[in-house]
Amino acid sequence: MSVPGYVPGDHWRDCQVCGFRYRASQTFKRWDGLITCSFDWEPRHPQDFVRGRRDRQNVPDPRPEPVDTIIGPLTTTVSATAAAGSVTFSVASSTRFIAADHIGVMLDSGELHRTIIQSIPSATSITVTAALPGSVSSGGVVVNYSAVSEPSL
Repeated sequence: MSVPGYVPGDHWRDCQVCGFRYRASQTFKRWDGLITCSFDWEPRHPQDFVRGRRDRQNVPDPRPEPVDTIIGPLTTTVSATAAAGSVTFSVASSTRFIAADHIGVMLDSGELHRTIIQSIPSATSITVTAALPGSVSSGGVVVNYSAVSEPSL
Protein backbone atom coordinates (compact mmCIF):
# COMPACT_ATOMS: atom_id res chain seq x y z
CA MET A 1 0.00 0.00 0.00
CA SER A 2 1.34 3.39 -0.89
CA VAL A 3 1.33 6.38 1.37
CA PRO A 4 0.23 9.60 -0.24
CA GLY A 5 3.34 11.43 -1.18
CA TYR A 6 4.43 14.90 -1.71
CA VAL A 7 2.83 16.74 -4.61
CA PRO A 8 4.45 20.13 -5.27
CA GLY A 9 1.91 22.99 -4.93
CA ASP A 10 -0.95 20.65 -4.01
CA HIS A 11 -1.26 20.72 -0.22
CA TRP A 12 -3.88 19.01 1.94
CA ARG A 13 -7.09 20.74 2.90
CA ASP A 14 -10.03 19.72 5.12
CA CYS A 15 -13.52 20.04 3.62
CA GLN A 16 -15.39 22.51 5.86
CA VAL A 17 -18.66 20.63 5.38
CA CYS A 18 -17.89 16.91 5.67
CA GLY A 19 -14.46 17.15 7.37
CA PHE A 20 -12.60 14.75 5.03
CA ARG A 21 -9.11 15.59 3.73
CA TYR A 22 -8.60 16.39 0.07
CA ARG A 23 -5.83 17.83 -2.02
CA ALA A 24 -6.15 21.54 -2.76
CA SER A 25 -6.74 20.70 -6.42
CA GLN A 26 -9.84 18.68 -5.39
CA THR A 27 -11.45 21.46 -3.30
CA PHE A 28 -13.53 24.42 -4.33
CA LYS A 29 -14.54 27.68 -2.72
CA ARG A 30 -18.30 27.91 -2.32
CA TRP A 31 -20.42 31.09 -2.63
CA ASP A 32 -20.60 31.44 1.18
CA GLY A 33 -16.81 31.33 1.52
CA LEU A 34 -16.43 27.69 2.66
CA ILE A 35 -13.76 25.46 1.15
CA THR A 36 -15.44 22.17 0.19
CA CYS A 37 -14.90 18.97 -1.71
CA SER A 38 -16.66 18.40 -5.02
CA PHE A 39 -19.45 16.44 -3.28
CA ASP A 40 -20.32 19.30 -0.90
CA TRP A 41 -19.95 22.15 -3.37
CA GLU A 42 -23.22 23.77 -4.44
CA PRO A 43 -24.03 26.86 -6.47
CA ARG A 44 -25.81 29.78 -4.89
CA HIS A 45 -29.57 29.41 -5.02
CA PRO A 46 -31.23 31.59 -7.70
CA GLN A 47 -33.82 32.86 -5.19
CA ASP A 48 -30.98 34.70 -3.42
CA PHE A 49 -30.82 37.05 -6.41
CA VAL A 50 -34.50 37.90 -6.52
CA ARG A 51 -35.16 41.49 -5.54
CA GLY A 52 -38.52 42.92 -4.67
CA ARG A 53 -40.13 45.48 -6.90
CA ARG A 54 -41.58 48.71 -5.60
CA ASP A 55 -45.33 48.33 -5.23
CA ARG A 56 -47.51 51.31 -6.12
CA GLN A 57 -50.06 51.48 -3.34
CA ASN A 58 -51.69 54.74 -4.23
CA VAL A 59 -55.36 54.69 -5.22
CA PRO A 60 -55.94 55.65 -8.84
CA ASP A 61 -58.39 58.53 -9.29
CA PRO A 62 -59.22 59.06 -5.59
CA ARG A 63 -62.50 60.68 -4.57
CA PRO A 64 -63.58 62.16 -1.23
CA GLU A 65 -65.66 59.95 1.02
CA PRO A 66 -69.37 60.55 0.40
CA VAL A 67 -71.43 62.25 3.04
CA ASP A 68 -73.90 60.00 4.86
CA THR A 69 -77.38 60.40 3.42
CA ILE A 70 -80.46 60.57 5.57
CA ILE A 71 -83.74 59.02 4.54
CA GLY A 72 -86.72 61.38 4.72
CA PRO A 73 -87.61 63.55 7.66
CA LEU A 74 -85.90 62.42 10.82
CA THR A 75 -87.76 64.70 13.14
CA THR A 76 -91.24 65.87 13.90
CA THR A 77 -92.64 68.02 16.65
CA VAL A 78 -95.18 67.45 19.38
CA SER A 79 -98.39 69.29 18.37
CA ALA A 80 -100.11 69.35 21.80
CA THR A 81 -98.67 69.33 25.31
CA ALA A 82 -98.17 65.81 26.69
CA ALA A 83 -98.17 65.21 30.45
CA ALA A 84 -95.72 63.06 32.37
CA GLY A 85 -96.80 59.41 32.30
CA SER A 86 -98.38 59.65 28.84
CA VAL A 87 -97.77 56.81 26.41
CA THR A 88 -99.67 58.39 23.49
CA PHE A 89 -99.04 61.94 22.30
CA SER A 90 -99.91 64.08 19.28
CA VAL A 91 -97.29 64.95 16.68
CA ALA A 92 -97.28 67.23 13.63
CA SER A 93 -96.73 64.23 11.32
CA SER A 94 -95.91 60.57 11.79
CA THR A 95 -94.63 60.15 8.22
CA ARG A 96 -91.63 57.81 8.09
CA PHE A 97 -92.34 56.63 11.64
CA ILE A 98 -93.33 52.98 12.03
CA ALA A 99 -93.87 50.58 14.91
CA ALA A 100 -90.60 49.32 16.48
CA ASP A 101 -88.67 52.49 15.49
CA HIS A 102 -86.31 53.84 18.12
CA ILE A 103 -87.17 57.45 18.90
CA GLY A 104 -86.09 60.19 21.24
CA VAL A 105 -88.51 62.72 22.76
CA MET A 106 -87.08 65.99 24.10
CA LEU A 107 -88.70 66.67 27.49
CA ASP A 108 -89.31 70.15 28.91
CA SER A 109 -86.49 69.48 31.39
CA GLY A 110 -84.01 69.26 28.47
CA GLU A 111 -83.57 65.52 28.93
CA LEU A 112 -83.92 63.22 25.90
CA HIS A 113 -86.25 60.31 26.62
CA ARG A 114 -85.39 57.33 24.41
CA THR A 115 -88.10 54.81 23.74
CA ILE A 116 -89.60 52.56 21.06
CA ILE A 117 -92.79 53.16 19.08
CA GLN A 118 -95.43 50.59 19.99
CA SER A 119 -97.99 51.70 17.42
CA ILE A 120 -99.15 54.65 15.32
CA PRO A 121 -102.92 55.03 15.88
CA SER A 122 -103.25 57.90 13.38
CA ALA A 123 -101.18 60.12 11.09
CA THR A 124 -100.77 62.62 13.94
CA SER A 125 -100.25 60.46 17.04
CA ILE A 126 -97.68 58.01 18.35
CA THR A 127 -97.92 55.41 21.11
CA VAL A 128 -94.64 54.44 22.80
CA THR A 129 -93.61 51.49 24.98
CA ALA A 130 -92.18 53.53 27.88
CA ALA A 131 -94.25 56.33 29.42
CA LEU A 132 -92.88 59.86 29.29
CA PRO A 133 -91.01 60.58 32.55
CA GLY A 134 -91.72 64.31 32.22
CA SER A 135 -93.97 66.70 30.35
CA VAL A 136 -93.44 67.74 26.73
CA SER A 137 -94.73 71.12 25.53
CA SER A 138 -96.12 71.78 22.09
CA GLY A 139 -93.20 72.15 19.68
CA GLY A 140 -91.04 69.58 21.49
CA VAL A 141 -88.80 67.59 19.15
CA VAL A 142 -89.24 63.88 18.37
CA VAL A 143 -86.24 62.26 16.64
CA ASN A 144 -86.52 59.00 14.69
CA TYR A 145 -83.15 57.20 15.09
CA SER A 146 -84.24 54.24 12.94
CA ALA A 147 -84.61 56.44 9.85
CA VAL A 148 -80.89 57.15 9.62
CA SER A 149 -79.41 55.23 6.69
CA GLU A 150 -76.18 53.31 6.70
CA PRO A 151 -73.28 55.05 4.95
CA SER A 152 -72.99 54.03 1.32
CA LEU A 153 -69.86 52.05 0.43
